[in-house]
Amino acid sequence: MEKFNVSSVEQQLSFNVWCRERNVQKILFDGDDTLWKTVPIFRSQMEKCYDLLAKTDIMPREDWKNKITEINNALFEEHGVNPNRWDILVGELAHSYPLTPKILSEAKNIFSTIYQTPPQFIEGTEAGLNFLKNIDTVELGVITHAGREWTWKKYQWLKLDRFLNWDDIFLVDENGHKTKESWQKGMEYHRVNPENCLVVGDSPRADINPVCELGVEHCFLVQNRYEIWSLHQQAVDENKTMSIESINDLRYLGKEIVYRR
Repeated sequence: MEKFNVSSVEQQLSFNVWCRERNVQKILFDGDDTLWKTVPIFRSQMEKCYDLLAKTDIMPREDWKNKITEINNALFEEHGVNPNRWDILVGELAHSYPLTPKILSEAKNIFSTIYQTPPQFIEGTEAGLNFLKNIDTVELGVITHAGREWTWKKYQWLKLDRFLNWDDIFLVDENGHKTKESWQKGMEYHRVNPENCLVVGDSPRADINPVCELGVEHCFLVQNRYEIWSLHQQAVDENKTMSIESINDLRYLGKEIVYRR
C-alpha cells in the first residue's frame, strides 16, 4: 500500500469518496491476527509445553514439537478452534507415551492459559479503527472463528466497545471452519452483499479465498511480522487482493482521489 502525506481529515474525505465510487457499504474484519495477536500467545504456550515434556527424557524437545504440531493440525481439521481440542491432544499424548498424571495436568494448564491471556492489538489497529469509525459511508463488522466466551473476553480486554458494538461481531461455529458458506452467513447477518464489502483478514484459506469466491472485489491480506499457521497458507487472487501491514493502511486507499483533482 503506497502511503501519502496529507491530513487525517483529507484522508477521511478521500476514503469516503473511494468507498462511494465502489459502492463499498461495509468493512468486515477477521479478528484473531487481523486486528489483534493470538498466534504469539499460542506459540508461547506451546513452547512451554515442549520444554515441560523434554524434561521427561522420553524423547528430545524437537521430537515433542513435531508430534504436538502434527496432532494439533489434525485436531484443527476435525474440531476447528474449539479449546477442547487441547484436552484431546493431551489425551492422545497420554495414550502414546508414559507420562505421569502430574505432567499431563501441567500440560493441560499450560494450554488453558492461552484463553486467559489478554492479546495485544496488532500495531496500527487502534489508529485504523479510530480512522474508520469516522467514515460516513461505511459500517464496520467482525466475522470471527473464535467461540463466544473467548471473543467476549477479548472484546473487554481490548475495550473494543470504543469502535464496535458487541452486536457488530458475528461468530462462526468454533467447531467448524471459516468457509465461503460461513462468510456468506456473516454477510447476511451484517445485511450486506459481497459486492458491497471490503474484507480484511490474515488467512488466505479462511478469509481471503472464501470471500473472493463469493464475489468480494476488495480484499486485504494482513501480513503479520510473525508467520501464521502453515495450514492457512494458500495462493490468493492477486487481482483482488492487496497486502497491508495493518488495517491502518486502508486510510491510504484514497490517494488516487486526492491526486486526480
